Amino acid sequence: MTEQLTAWRSTGLHWESGSPVLTAVPDGWPRSGHGRQGQAERKRPLAPGQRIDWTLQGPRGCCGIWTGTGRLACPLSSRLEDSTNPQCGACAAADPGKALARDAVTGDGRTYGLYLAWFGPGLLKIGLTAADRGRDRLLEQGAITYVMLAAGSYSGIRRAERLISAAGLARERIPARTKTAAWWDLPGAASRAAEITAARTRICGQLTWADGVKEAPDRVIDQAADFGLDRALPASWDEVTAITGAAHLAGELIAVVGRHILLGAAAGPLLIDMRRVAGWAFTATAAAGAGPAAGLTTISRTRPEETRDDQRTLF
Repeated sequence: MTEQLTAWRSTGLHWESGSPVLTAVPDGWPRSGHGRQGQAERKRPLAPGQRIDWTLQGPRGCCGIWTGTGRLACPLSSRLEDSTNPQCGACAAADPGKALARDAVTGDGRTYGLYLAWFGPGLLKIGLTAADRGRDRLLEQGAITYVMLAAGSYSGIRRAERLISAAGLARERIPARTKTAAWWDLPGAASRAAEITAARTRICGQLTWADGVKEAPDRVIDQAADFGLDRALPASWDEVTAITGAAHLAGELIAVVGRHILLGAAAGPLLIDMRRVAGWAFTATAAAGAGPAAGLTTISRTRPEETRDDQRTLF
């Protein structure tokens, strides 16, 4: 893709039909939305090995609301501070997806799936996703391996999710920092499958499904190769903790995991949560420049050394 995207505003990194895409709307897109459906989002595929060159420009603006079929502009044209949240408070409160997450509604008539996701040894998460999204929700979560447990109405699936979490069989949330730290020491696919299969057996053996909820076939899906985590990673990287404005991101994509990208930049590998980039206006070209990343606050992350039993005896 050689065309230049000028005066566009990022709305984040999403997964569609099993592939990551950078989405954006025109910069200046309705300053006062008043509930109007804006122009369709532009999509730019991303993949490991791709070279990028992005220049970010402020101020950072609210990304509005995704309705499931299109994006509504923020009616307040709110400006946002640096964070991983791409919405202002008003848009977040009106967002239908967030309303489901808050249990503010009982469902929308769709079929939902209950999943068990694996992010690393001992890191098991229980969650739900609309069945029509396929595995895109699991890809956006950065799940290395997952298995579906059941399918049914939102209320029945949500009840099962809460019960499993309350019983301590799996968590409802795993921090992003915990997920990314696990990438360095992932066991092989067979070990991943064995751990999540054993956890599935424990859960299904203890839970009674509600009426209308049907247990799903036992099928483990591994996504390491989708992310680029089936190959060796750098021993260290700088993690972006803030975007301070006029940022420049250039280099080759090493991995695209969930909503994170690992970028081989001129000064070394750079890990970026793309929810921080959402809301910034940007210019992107197909050929990466040679300049270093700029406009960023970072912290160094290094692969933990393996535990060794090399203590000297005391006698």
